Amino acid sequence: MNNLSQAANGLLMQLVLDLKNGYLRRCEALGIAREEMQMLLSLSLEELHYLSNSEVSVVSVSIDHNNLVSMLQRARQEQQRMQRVDRALALGASIELMQTFFGLTSSDVATRRRIAGISARSGRSSTLGDEESAEIWRQWKKSEVKDAESLDGLEVMMLAAEQLNIPLTAVWHAVKSWHKTRVANNRTVTVKTNV
Repeated sequence: MNNLSQAANGLLMQLVLDLKNGYLRRCEALGIAREEMQMLLSLSLEELHYLSNSEVSVVSVSIDHNNLVSMLQRARQEQQRMQRVDRALALGASIELMQTFFGLTSSDVATRRRIAGISARSGRSSTLGDEESAEIWRQWKKSEVKDAESLDGLEVMMLAAEQLNIPLTAVWHAVKSWHKTRVANNRTVTVKTNV
């Protein structure tokens, strides 16, 4: 018996169990007629055994290529997302940062940290020295990323945290502060030119 007929016969056995438990929807969704459902329900143990070992398959399988490609792409994106989550946590990301970039709750963050063996730092994140702040600023400007809360921005901040061996949250706070200052300055310039 090939694997496909085995799988098909396994599905058939599951349908028999569903019918015996009163679950008709799966059978109806597969297009099994009422008479066929009645026949399946009336099968003896010997008949069920014969069906489960039959080489003949009553189920045809086809691949939806668009859905397959879409699922594979989503699986890859999710794997990349989880790698980014783990990397950010390893670099000292705070719960606030994880909520902003990944939508994780504090419980999610605690669970991921526990699984990875990362202990959370207590208290406020460390402040940056002048040299560290200047180096982060140079790297940020060189990247030409405009949005501090984009995934591209996060990549730049994680790289800076790795290279300078400082917590990611401290880098993020510095970059956010610069962006707030720039937005405030742009508003002031806009107001002055409009007056």
